Amino acid sequence: MMRRFVASCLAATLAIAASAPAARAGCDLGRVVGYTLVFSKVVDAYIEDGKRVKGFTGCNPDRVLVFTDNTGVRCKETDMQEASLPQAYLFARGPNDMKLCVGDALYDVAQAQ
Repeated sequence: MMRRFVASCLAATLAIAASAPAARAGCDLGRVVGYTLVFSKVVDAYIEDGKRVKGFTGCNPDRVLVFTDNTGVRCKETDMQEASLPQAYLFARGPNDMKLCVGDALYDVAQAQ
């Protein structure tokens, strides 16, 4: 019984430590309970209407946010904010249920194709 309690405490501590960078980003982590932190990357640009634009100004539906490693995610909603090459944290519960934390905003996103 005590071992299970210790193991549970250790797991909770590791989970909190793993999400500490996202907490510093300012997102409401209560909205990602049950999600897994997938990665932390810098947003380098976005692609919208076939044009690649350096920087970050938030999300519009179908805008692709491009990270410095040239991977990306597709925005599912509109929420505008400006930041110069911000750190982003991707949380997922599945391929169609992902949230991206940038600054203090949490965006619904999908896999970019």
